[in-house]
Amino acid sequence: MDTPFESLFDDGPEPESPEPEKPRREGKRRLFMGFGIFSLIGALLVAATMLDWAIIDFGDASGGKDNGGIGGPDPGKDTAYNIQVSTGQENTAASVENWVEANPIPESMRIPGADRLNPGGKAATVNLPVRNDSDKAGSTLTLKLDNTSEDPNDADKAYAKLLRFDYAEVDDASTTPTEWTPLGKGEFDEVTGSTSIANLGDLEPREGRVVVLRVRLVNGPDADATNAANGGGVGLQARFDGASKDA
Repeated sequence: MDTPFESLFDDGPEPESPEPEKPRREGKRRLFMGFGIFSLIGALLVAATMLDWAIIDFGDASGGKDNGGIGGPDPGKDTAYNIQVSTGQENTAASVENWVEANPIPESMRIPGADRLNPGGKAATVNLPVRNDSDKAGSTLTLKLDNTSEDPNDADKAYAKLLRFDYAEVDDASTTPTEWTPLGKGEFDEVTGSTSIANLGDLEPREGRVVVLRVRLVNGPDADATNAANGGGVGLQARFDGASKDA
């Protein structure tokens, strides 16, 4: 059988072209879209959560520091720390009628007999009532004496070198103390100098006592040193310092 000429070169029907492969980005896009849907579901779950809370006011119902918060119902008094002194030279703290702050402006008083001290002679004493005027805080207490002389002359400087100080802490100063503690001279002999600092007993809240200060002149190492103080004098100031502490 004769075969047509065209069939000698016919390879059969032309195969179909394969469909082009889709870019991988589409797969990533599907991943992102799926993640976005998941996140949306999570957000809806969070928004549906129910909340509650509880609050405690440390004080009364009106709140605030002035109504029983930290510091007490009366912060101006309950938590205030303060020390006071008296210049009335009372024998006991309980008998003081007029406590004063003496801060920042010092109070003034005289030491009886301090204007007639003689080297090696009688001492002069003065009662210094002091108290812890605090309702809640305890207090430490220290004492030092300051030389407040202004432009001292040679006699004043010699006089300062002969001065000696002692103190006693008592509840009742109606009788002369029998035990005295020397107060170190420190740098008192220098202009605007101070004695050493004496650590006194602690005070409980609202507690007071009397510090008795004794002032005396001693003889110098020789007659010339003693005579050099003739006519001299020294400005004197007592300073109490306290620090609050747990009662």
